[in-house]
Formats: sequence, structure tokens, C-alpha cells
Amino acid sequence: MLAAADVVATPRREKQVLVLEVPIKEIKQRFRLRSPKEERIRELANSIETVGLVNPITIDQDNYLIAGFHRLHACKLLGLKTVPVIRKDTTREQNELMEIDENLKRIELNKIEKAEHIVRREEILSKLGVRMRVGGNQHASGMVTTKDLADQMGMSPRIYRLNRQPANINEEVRDLLRETEWADNLMNMVKLEQQKEEVQLKIANLLITGKCHSFQRALVEANIQDYRKHKEYKIEFDMKERWGIPHSIMRFSKAKKDLQQVCDLIAKDPELEWIKRDGIHFGATRIPVYGMAADHAEFLVTYYTPEGGVVLDNFMGRGTNGVASLWHGRKFIGYDIHKPNVDKIQEVLGQYYSGNKNDYQLFHSDGIELAEFADKEEYLDAVCTDPPYILNNERYSTDPRDISSMNQERYMEKVRRNFENIYRLIKTSNFEEKRFYPVIFKVGTGRSGPEGIIDMDAAFQSVAKEVGFVLWDKVFNQLFSPWGAVNWERNYINKYVQKNYEVNLVFCKFKK
Repeated sequence: MLAAADVVATPRREKQVLVLEVPIKEIKQRFRLRSPKEERIRELANSIETVGLVNPITIDQDNYLIAGFHRLHACKLLGLKTVPVIRKDTTREQNELMEIDENLKRIELNKIEKAEHIVRREEILSKLGVRMRVGGNQHASGMVTTKDLADQMGMSPRIYRLNRQPANINEEVRDLLRETEWADNLMNMVKLEQQKEEVQLKIANLLITGKCHSFQRALVEANIQDYRKHKEYKIEFDMKERWGIPHSIMRFSKAKKDLQQVCDLIAKDPELEWIKRDGIHFGATRIPVYGMAADHAEFLVTYYTPEGGVVLDNFMGRGTNGVASLWHGRKFIGYDIHKPNVDKIQEVLGQYYSGNKNDYQLFHSDGIELAEFADKEEYLDAVCTDPPYILNNERYSTDPRDISSMNQERYMEKVRRNFENIYRLIKTSNFEEKRFYPVIFKVGTGRSGPEGIIDMDAAFQSVAKEVGFVLWDKVFNQLFSPWGAVNWERNYINKYVQKNYEVNLVFCKFKK
């Protein structure tokens, strides 16, 4: 029986050791656990050419290589015909054991290769009958324990076990990462081994394809993909491709896409497009009333509102939210007090919307009172609307119901009344079941001389909370405003900057 301290160095029986020259072509190799390191071979070749081969390679009685893998390749690189060898009379297991021992001690293995060497070493020792079985008697004479193996490698038992762990990584994953930088980090390989095989493969593919440039990012991304795959709720489109990763501050542009082209049939109609300010820069510049980008409406609809749901826009203006809702499989209810808007939206939808005409209802009516739905409760799946700015910033019509022409006090009274009606009509959200029925108001700011900023964000939040709503989300969208080029001098004199953002407030109603 072999003693624990000399399982590699001590033979079972006396061996004859010979040093002789052997033709390189006669030296054979069995399957090896590692690949040659080209840089290491070149360094050795330079050394051998200068001072000769200091340490002979080692072969067994059948001319199979035991030790000196890189030395042999260096001699081949130099074109040598023979090489000095030490021939050892060993069994195949002892041959492989010595090879493993040399690899572990003499060369830099990555963490995957090192783990494979450790595991194979233990397998051979078990086959030779000297490896302590799990649960065996630790004090059995001559039996090798994990602590003995750890001591031989200059490690604590815990570090030894960690170094062994990467050998449990899926074989395909090990092969994918074997020659990469990722295989050099022990703790990353230990984390990899702890993942499900499916996740291991995702991590490896994310790394070798360059989709993730750090192991930690690949670990998170692969687990997110796996998490989504096994959840009842899934996103059926590539969200990041559509918007990137949505953040609190977003930018939307009027992209040249089909949805925007349909929206422009309404928004750019000469009868509807009205100019907020004309005659600027000696008549060279006209500033139209802001028109919502289709990309923005598309984001609000597809990100927040449930598929197939009924979406209300009670200040629909030129209908961008409505077109986006229908475009993405929702039903739509639209209100506007300006009849030309309603008529034009009706005309365009009639011509270009190929779905069921019952999917939308348009009302030339008061979007505050919503009288047509006075008998309904828990009816709407979402509200997505863009009310006129406060303080008469966008005077819209001469209709007495038009809140854009009202003073601040009257304006907020109407807003409160609107929130009360919407609270009755919107369905109740359920956080545990992940069912959300959002009420989205897109608001901005007004300015009233020495009274300073009138913040629609704060005012709308306050009213909504009083009515019973919970503020669920808040997104800032950046505006591409032409006003900065017009007002910069006035802004500087008054010591404030041009406001180039709006706030999208998302409210939900939860069961009390």
C-alpha cells in the first residue's frame, strides 16, 4: 500500500531508470488533459538552442511520454532528430499520475484545466486503491485524504475543493471557455459551476460572442433570460431593441416609420396644424404647437397598457395616442372638444385602419365629464392623455369647456373632477397578480411672472392622491423645443433656463 505523502514519487516496486537518446518520431503521446502553450514552447526552444536540454524528458517502457510535453515540442520546433530521455518502467496509471503531478507543479494551468487534473488525479488514486472513500476511516493506514492532497498542493482543504469545483462545469461549456481569459478566474468558474447547465451554456455563449464583456454581466444576463423563460408572464418582443433599456429620462423622435406617417396624416393636416408663434426672426421662423411623436405614444401604450385593453385619451387632440393604441392591438376611446380634430381622426382611421370599426369610439364631447360613460365603473384598462398646459400656454379653442383658456384655480378644479371620473372608470390594479391598469398624464410647467413656476407635475400628483390614486411611475421625456433659440436672451435676463422636458405621470388604483 502507498503512503499518503509519496503517492506520486514512490513506486509499488523497484524500477530501472535509463538515460538514453531516443528518436523524437518514436515518442508517443496518449490523450492529454491540456493543450500546448505556444509561448512556452518558443521560450524553451530558445533556451535549448543556447544551453542545451538541461532536464531530459521522461517516457515509459512503451515510449509513451510521461513528463516533458513542452520540452518535446520545443525539440521538434528546433528540428532535432533525437532527444535525451529517462525511461521509467511504470504502469499506465502511474504514468498518467506522474504526468498530472508535473502539470500541476510545473506549468500555468487555467482553472478549468487545473480542476480537471485534480479530479483525474483522484480517480487514478482511487483506482490504485489509495484514495480515501467519502465517509471512510480517516485514520486508515496509508489512505490518502482530501487534506493530504491539499497539503501536497500547498492549499487548505477549502481552497483545494474550490480548485476542484470547475471540473463539474458542463463539458461543452468547459471546451468553449478552455482557451479564453475567462477560464483564468477561479471564483468566476466556481460561480459558473453553481449554475444550471442551461444557464452555464448561455453564459459561455454571451462571453465568447462578445455580447457581454464581463463575466458578471453575462451571469446576470443569462439568469435574467432563464428567469423570464420559466415565468408565467413574458415579454414577447425585444424591448431593448425597441427602446434600449427604459430609464427615468427618455428621448423620442419622429422616426420615419409607418406609424408616424399615419399620425402625420392628421397632425400635419393644414386645417389642424396651428402656429403657436409666427413672425420670429423677421418672419423666417414659425413655431407650431408641439405635436407628440409616434414613438413616444408607442412607448407609453406598449410599455404600460395591457394588450387588447380599452385605452382612453380624453384630451386626444390630433389622436397620436389613439392611432398608436389601435396600431398595437388595443381598443380606443377618444374625446376632443375641437370638432375638426374628431372629424379628421375619424376620416384617417376609416381609410387606414383595417381592424374592426367597433375597436374605436370618438366623441366630440367634454373629456372632463365623460358623460357618455356616466353609468360605467371599472370599465377602462388604461388612460393615456396629454392635457393642455396650465396658465393659457396653449389656447386651443373658444369652447367654454376648453380648460386651456381657464385660470389656474378653475383649471385645477376641472382636473380634480376629471380624476374623480377616471377613478370610477379605471379598473383596479393588483400588484400580486401583476395586473396594472395605468392612468398616464403627460404634463409640463407654466410660469406666472413673480409667482414663478407653476408645476403641473406636483399639482396633478396632489389631486390624484386626494382622489385615491397611487403614483406608480414617473418618466421624463426630453423635448426638441425651438423656443430656446427665441427666448434665450429673455431667459438669461430672468435667470432661468429653457424648459425642454415633460413629465409622464403613471397612476394606478389599488384595492383599499
